[in-house]
Amino acid sequence: MFIEDLRTDFYDVLLGNRVLLLVHYDVDAICTCKILQELFKCDNISYTLVPVGGIVDLKTAYEENNEEIKYVVLVNCGGTIDLVEVLQPEEDVVFFVLDSHKPTDICNVYSDGQVRLVYKDSEENIPNFDDIFRDDEDEDEQPAESGMEALEAVVEKRRERREWEERRHTLMFNYTQFSYFGKPSACVALEVSRRVSRGARGAAWACGVALAAHAALHARTPARCVLDADDLHRRISSQPETDHASCRVVLEKDVWLPLYRSWSLEAALRHAPLIGPALKLHTLAGEGRLRQLLANMGYPLSQARQAYRAMDVELRRGVRAALERACPGAARAAFLLRRPLAADLPALDMVYAIMALIEHESLPKATGFQHALSALDVTEISPAVTLGVTSAQMALQACLKVVNAILSARKLMRAGPFSYFIVPEGTAEARWLRGPLWLSLAARWAAAAQLRAPQPLVASAALDDHTCILLGLPPRFDQEPRNLFGAAFEQAAAQCGAAISLDRMESAVITLPTAQRPQFLDALTSLLA
Repeated sequence: MFIEDLRTDFYDVLLGNRVLLLVHYDVDAICTCKILQELFKCDNISYTLVPVGGIVDLKTAYEENNEEIKYVVLVNCGGTIDLVEVLQPEEDVVFFVLDSHKPTDICNVYSDGQVRLVYKDSEENIPNFDDIFRDDEDEDEQPAESGMEALEAVVEKRRERREWEERRHTLMFNYTQFSYFGKPSACVALEVSRRVSRGARGAAWACGVALAAHAALHARTPARCVLDADDLHRRISSQPETDHASCRVVLEKDVWLPLYRSWSLEAALRHAPLIGPALKLHTLAGEGRLRQLLANMGYPLSQARQAYRAMDVELRRGVRAALERACPGAARAAFLLRRPLAADLPALDMVYAIMALIEHESLPKATGFQHALSALDVTEISPAVTLGVTSAQMALQACLKVVNAILSARKLMRAGPFSYFIVPEGTAEARWLRGPLWLSLAARWAAAAQLRAPQPLVASAALDDHTCILLGLPPRFDQEPRNLFGAAFEQAAAQCGAAISLDRMESAVITLPTAQRPQFLDALTSLLA
């Protein structure tokens, strides 16, 4: 069921109770967790925080921590599965779900109150209750008539039942065929903080990072991203700017380049997912295009190749205007954290830093999760930010090297209705692409850099010696990110008998035995042909 009031039906219920907080490993979920942590700290709400990566982790975390717990808050996990069926909770346990993964499981939508959905996205076209659920008790009763009339009554009921089942199947297929993302959960958490009068700058910054993540990762259409950011924009615009001794969040036009303040301008352009694919650096003319772009901007190589902070002051101040002239659309409104005696920190940089921390090549995921939470602090400059930025640079370099190697060697294979590539095993760069965040970035880069018309793309990388990860990307991911690969993967696995794992929260991301990958791709080709 959907709650009516964020304060009365959600936050006030948690006051005075111990809460189990289950949080998914993604940027939006970590930002939402940071906001909720600040709220819980202000109101002395005790909680147990457990990060979860999939459905198995979710079930394990609940079973290990549900003692004397009556309220569970799930962030970006649990919304797309039947929670009561999976977790088998006691009847007095209540689940509050903030999940941007869509579509929401229909059993959660029509729960009698044990599962409470904190926000309803306007994009969800949820079927009516009577079209999905049916009371069959009347069908079990013996008809009052006898003879031919009784037989006709039974036949009529069966016909109505078949028609209802066909309508239900069509409705459920239309409702579940695409997976997509709704409004960032951090925006909902920010609204909760406003309702309870806890307007901390930390909440605004975390929400800004989550919004930047949805835009950078193409989780939402560009128009939806603008609408999602409107509430935060109005909120920070209404704040007084008299206190310059403390940090504040601002919205300014900035170049959409990752980590350029911590990198060189040339490196930032080379590794920018918005610009890099258009330069086609895997071709012989790629480097020439990059140098030509810098020349059009009016920046000599000697300046562009040194650290951004060491550049000539006038050139540094003119980066945005120069890049806009040379590459229209490369600058857009962006949230920045402005602190005294420190350089501005763009939300975009924090997105890549958090991605690198939670999908680090060597850090345990739980450790990276804690570092990511620490990196969102606004009261002080956390060492986790430096670690995240450095790691993000390494991850972007790995993505670029892998994609360029695949494209230059013509290993982006055409399989009829879609293209696919497999990350070469045994390379140092492959270790960065074992998670869905960086692998999907490499897939988007390859899709944008290919010469032919846009088409669906499948990317795969080894998780270990026997298992691989596989994800699907829609053809026009930057304009319409709705993804049908989740349903297609299930059908292809049923056809070929592949032992795929649907443990991930994103249905378009699966794992399967590496030995079964060729037959699975053949079945997927046959299905989508």
